[in-house]
Amino acid sequence: MRILLAQNLIHLPSHGGANKSNRLLMERLAALGHEVHVVAPLSGALATDPSPLSGGGRPSALDELTRRGAMPVASDDPDEVAYLHHGVVVHAVTDPAALPRRVAEVAARLVPDWTLVPSDDPGLVVLGAALRATPGRVVYLVHTLQQLPFGPGAFYPSAGGTRMVRRAAGVVAVSRAARDYCLRHAGLRSTVIYPHIYGDTAPPAVASTAPYVTMINPCAYKGLPILLGLADALPAVTFQAVPTWGATAEERAALARRPNIRLTPPADDLGPILARTRVLLMPSLWDETFGYTCVEAMLRGVPVLAADVGGLAEAKRGVPYLLPVTPIERYESAPGHARPVPVVPAQDLTPWLAALRRLMDDPAHHADLAERSADAARAFVRGLDPDALETYLAALRPATAEQRQDPPQDPHRRAALARLAAARAVAAAKGAAR
Repeated sequence: MRILLAQNLIHLPSHGGANKSNRLLMERLAALGHEVHVVAPLSGALATDPSPLSGGGRPSALDELTRRGAMPVASDDPDEVAYLHHGVVVHAVTDPAALPRRVAEVAARLVPDWTLVPSDDPGLVVLGAALRATPGRVVYLVHTLQQLPFGPGAFYPSAGGTRMVRRAAGVVAVSRAARDYCLRHAGLRSTVIYPHIYGDTAPPAVASTAPYVTMINPCAYKGLPILLGLADALPAVTFQAVPTWGATAEERAALARRPNIRLTPPADDLGPILARTRVLLMPSLWDETFGYTCVEAMLRGVPVLAADVGGLAEAKRGVPYLLPVTPIERYESAPGHARPVPVVPAQDLTPWLAALRRLMDDPAHHADLAERSADAARAFVRGLDPDALETYLAALRPATAEQRQDPPQDPHRRAALARLAAARAVAAAKGAAR
């Protein structure tokens, strides 16, 4: 098969669950012999990160991609940096406004059997481009529930956007929670495929003496107030915060002010970060689609304290602790922010403090929970089919002309929506580059 992944997510580096799972899924398809191309934004950080290979200077994007294992590929498009990474050809677009155009051009040359589009697509600009370029052959990947055009948590609810999703030949949900959300709030049926992103061998267990209580992507969406509250209440405990896509400058400053919080740079491979982790915190305050990091930590015998929201219960596999939070119910727009700003309600730290204190102070309890976590996670991973997406795509049939039919729309409204979608895509790309 010829596969095109068209996404408004950065392909490399991949520090979030959605783009990491997408990257590994594409690499698996390429390893199986399929021709795989990706059209995605280029991370602005790639052109600014200091590189040891350049003597501490500022390398080009290609220098940074090469350092991460990519092989440059010739391209005649001035708006992209092309490279090959683990068998996948990536068209990394430097200008966010050019993303829809590049999707159309790559699709015209590749003629893909299937074009995969993740839900992380502000304004649905990539989905629209894919539906036009490969009608009947688009598969929608449900990752971040807040980026769907429907449901109570939607950043940008849109009846027109929901109709666009319905035109896809198939919908893949990465958890039962995502499947149920789509069915409940849009009557949209989907197939659950848990991405197998955990490797072929079980990682080594982490020592119970590992020094840190760790949180990945500390930000308001993910429960930063709970991390800060725990750090303030337990000054003798050393915390490790790994900011990725979510943390604002103000939130990073709040982390830096705590003497017992160590800031650690993100990485595509969480292994070294988790190897220093005694307990993992996942106090998310929005609906989580799943929780890949939860499973990755549990595989290593790291106990996880997770919020009882969305798909985190699936990721925890019945192992304590699934703890209560007061979820975010409202978002506001704010100048200078690429995403809606959450209105974070007050949180009760009592159950989190009690659970963390017991894990830190009771070695026998920690050891028991570490063993139960590893057993449950390994059983889950053993049950995954690494080729489930290939099987699904091979059996899928293109959408019929009737399924692809979109109701007529006022041309002035269509133009206004297109301008709004483009503005949102540019804002999201700028936020990801920061």
